[in-house]
Amino acid sequence: MLEAQGLSNLQENLFGLYEKALPKQLNWEERLCAAKEAGFDFMEISIDETDERIGRLHWSKSERTKLMETIHRADMPILSMCLSANRRYPIGSEREETRKSGIQLIRDAIDFALDCGVRVIQLAGYDEYANPSTETTVQNFHDSLAQCARYAQEKAVMLALETMENDLMDTIGKAKHYVDAIQSPWLKIYPDLGNLCATGHDIEKEFLLGMQDIVSIHLKDTLPGIVRDIAFGDGNVDFVSFFRLLQREHYSGLFVAEMWTDETPRSIQAAKDARAFIADKIAQAQQL
Repeated sequence: MLEAQGLSNLQENLFGLYEKALPKQLNWEERLCAAKEAGFDFMEISIDETDERIGRLHWSKSERTKLMETIHRADMPILSMCLSANRRYPIGSEREETRKSGIQLIRDAIDFALDCGVRVIQLAGYDEYANPSTETTVQNFHDSLAQCARYAQEKAVMLALETMENDLMDTIGKAKHYVDAIQSPWLKIYPDLGNLCATGHDIEKEFLLGMQDIVSIHLKDTLPGIVRDIAFGDGNVDFVSFFRLLQREHYSGLFVAEMWTDETPRSIQAAKDARAFIADKIAQAQQL
């Protein structure tokens, strides 16, 4: 029926769950099995600015092999990585040491991805995080990103820019500027629907502008100016209209439910509820 209407079936797209949706104390086998039980197809690993998670990028070959064995045993892949650690080491920094550390962080993430089956690394669109953005930091960001894209090309790992709440990368159009300028098949866009809604952007206009470069989408509910910790259904994101747009435009990339419920007692149930919520909104979109 959808094909007859010229629409794609988004239920066939792979749906992932962000690692921080599940209890932090779980081991990898428990975490992967919980995500699978909740109805997701894969997990997104978090490499944030903490020493613990950055340390994952320095795992030995045997540690990485152990993770891959766990993935195969659970029959649940880790297809994407949320690399937010560059908030600590921004690649646009005016400090050369910080900038080099940020570039090395991305190179290490690419190597980890190659070893562990990760297909897409989401890069936070920050030239600077704690310090002011300047013409110099913006240029540094471009140059560093181009360097990282060349390394990604050598390893056949996809890098994708996240839309943020900052001036540098708060729209898909701004992310596309860097994709078009660098012109690497290994640098694409990984927008955050919630961020775009919370900052008041025209969702249809933005996604139509960059649809051909979008490889994955973060799904979360938000309110104006509030981009975290809003349960699905408690925000004002119009998921039905959004999924209808994606169906019409034949979006074939990944989806990831982004949640921060790793310290809540009902986190596993919340993940199940989120998957059911998303499936229901897609079903509603298909009926329009």
